[in-house]
Amino acid sequence: MGTTQPSFEIAAQTVSGFTGVWISDSTVWRHHEEVTEKIQEQLLAEEERTPCWPGELEQGANAWIVARKPIAEHASVSIDGLTVLIREEGYREVKMVAVSEAVLSPPQSEPPVSDEKQEEVFTAAGATNGDGPAKEHQGQKPGAASTDEIHGRQDGLKLKGHSYRAVLGEKETFRSALAGELTRRRVADAVKLTTVNDGAEWIWDLVQHLLPAERVEVLDWSHAVQNLAKASNAAWGEGSPEAKEWLAQRKAELWNGQLFEVRVALAELPRRRKERGKAIRQVQGYFVEHAKRLEYARFRAEGRPIGSGSVESGGKNVVAWRMKRGGQSWSRPAATRMLAALGEVHSGRWDEDCKRLAKAA
Repeated sequence: MGTTQPSFEIAAQTVSGFTGVWISDSTVWRHHEEVTEKIQEQLLAEEERTPCWPGELEQGANAWIVARKPIAEHASVSIDGLTVLIREEGYREVKMVAVSEAVLSPPQSEPPVSDEKQEEVFTAAGATNGDGPAKEHQGQKPGAASTDEIHGRQDGLKLKGHSYRAVLGEKETFRSALAGELTRRRVADAVKLTTVNDGAEWIWDLVQHLLPAERVEVLDWSHAVQNLAKASNAAWGEGSPEAKEWLAQRKAELWNGQLFEVRVALAELPRRRKERGKAIRQVQGYFVEHAKRLEYARFRAEGRPIGSGSVESGGKNVVAWRMKRGGQSWSRPAATRMLAALGEVHSGRWDEDCKRLAKAA
């Protein structure tokens, strides 16, 4: 209850309301600490023994780690970071992975699944509506959507069965947690593997060290578009008709797989001085560095996601909603425990974790 409610105080009020017996927030906190400490130890024990070097995850390392909703067909992996306020330290980064199963939705002629039975899904392009999960576009007539809505949307491709692992610490601290989560989901055994992320160097370094060689790397569509907008604004002025027209043309080209045309257009932008010129050069280099991750037409044809909305929404709805409320700060041990608990709850593994703890007792 301390994990699924906004605070320990509200959790105590909820329990008291259900049971008719008053319970203090300190009692809820104490029981929560005891259980989450054991769950955290259980996760760390698995992760400390998980190989963290290229290829090792494919060499039988999963034989002793219990499979948790293994993905047989198409696995999608996205990594990101956010910050939480740690007492006496300030804001510190939390690194997080979301592992999902990518599936094609049933033909439209089939009856829709009721809202009560529908598992939470994210559009594979990662679009979000406010702070919540992305909504499916239902009842959309052909031609009714705007160009901006079409570019970035992947009707029919959905991500489901999400699992999360979030860790407070630097890249090397997160490395073993990432390797452990990939192993729990048996990502190395999936027929198809796609990893969609933003351009952060630390993310792609971990991808290249821990994910199987057969992976397909995709740069998050929205981040690519943001960089194009950065270049257009630097060249023509933010909000100018020229900037808007240039960006619309580049987005269409990028969506349709015309990466060469995009790079030519970037190279032909008018020369600017100082910060504006620096911004244009940064985007030009960005599109060279990530060229193989920008083949969106091919990715869509292969049924691969092109957005990292699963981990971005996870950062908001798994971590931030509980740990970044107004006035909240955390001790480092409490933050570490809560991150482990939040990941297990939102991965649908909490009850199983508690059963495993009971057997081990």
